[in-house]
Amino acid sequence: MPVVGKYAIVLNGKNEPVCVIQNKTVEIMPFKNVSAEHAYLEGEGDRSYEYWRKVHEKFFAQECEEDLDTTFTENTEVVCETFEKVD
Repeated sequence: MPVVGKYAIVLNGKNEPVCVIQNKTVEIMPFKNVSAEHAYLEGEGDRSYEYWRKVHEKFFAQECEEDLDTTFTENTEVVCETFEKVD
């Protein structure tokens, strides 16, 4: 679980370090409560809320089914974090 203030090393697809980040916020909330601002800050796709919901709903549904043996719903809790690149 991410912790506010904690530092982490970000790895690329080859498992090589690319930068250091520091967690700024960590929130646990139902999927349906994730904001458009958070979706934008994640920076994926066209940065729209619609894009974020589409790809994350698919991802979380698959994770819940395959790894947690449960069904994903709008009320499933997700962890939302923001961070700052340190180095």
